[in-house]
Amino acid sequence: MKIVEGGTKNGVFEESDGAIVYKGEKKGLHTRVFITKAGTPTYETKELGLDYEKFQKQKLDHSVIVTANEQSGFFDVVLAAMADVLPEVAAKTEHVAHGFMALVGGKMSSRKGNIITGESLIEDMRVKAFAKMEEREFENQEEKRSVADAVAVAAIKYSILKQATGKNIVFDPEQSLSFEGDSGPYLQYAHVRARAVLRKAEAEKVPAAAKRPPEEVSELERLLYRFPSVVARAQTENEPHHVTTFLTAIASAFNSWYAQGKIVDMTDDTSPYKIALTEAFAATIKNGLWLLGIQAPERM
Repeated sequence: MKIVEGGTKNGVFEESDGAIVYKGEKKGLHTRVFITKAGTPTYETKELGLDYEKFQKQKLDHSVIVTANEQSGFFDVVLAAMADVLPEVAAKTEHVAHGFMALVGGKMSSRKGNIITGESLIEDMRVKAFAKMEEREFENQEEKRSVADAVAVAAIKYSILKQATGKNIVFDPEQSLSFEGDSGPYLQYAHVRARAVLRKAEAEKVPAAAKRPPEEVSELERLLYRFPSVVARAQTENEPHHVTTFLTAIASAFNSWYAQGKIVDMTDDTSPYKIALTEAFAATIKNGLWLLGIQAPERM
């Protein structure tokens, strides 16, 4: 309230029919009420106070406010007003909007009774992932459950994060659990495959060494060095889909390279280099998955 009152004295806010408003038209926006006729603060005023307090109490370097697309107009005006009354806070604050998730087959609707919660979606995906693990060998049921949980969460997170920010998401439970192609489990499985190669190299005592590379540069090598710039771009643009796209590309490149010939071979003097490249891939995809909040299991 004090911020708005101060802004009113400075001409940032104006009185209109007994209320205090911000006329966003001067910045190509629309007018919004900040203090009602009854003298009570609106959400707009509370947002100004909240953002001021965040930077005062928590000493933030940057604040990203994430909401659904419906709030975009609200935050356009709030941030415009903030730039006038709290310029230092506004310079370090941004709003990022997101779309809605719908299941394959149509939108979720409370009227039709097919709204689902995040918790129930995760639980359903756990059940599906556990069933998918049924044919695979694990040391015990606990390990199988742990991997199934990691796969379920990967399937959901990847499906959301592969979309450009602000877009609506169509979620296909079956496709999201696929070990082939555009999915979180596909990336996890590529990491598992690389780790299996490295365990074999360790068992056969073939060391990794960045020497005697093959004459022809592989697509995998061409892609791997781009990881830092991809991450920097994703952070700068608030677009995690750059990371998912990159990880899918290097997983595909690794799988193609993996299929071309034996990696661990004591009789091949290029084997240490191939193992080193496998090691680089495993580290990169694990770090990339970590950035997305996705686990990288050792076995699947």
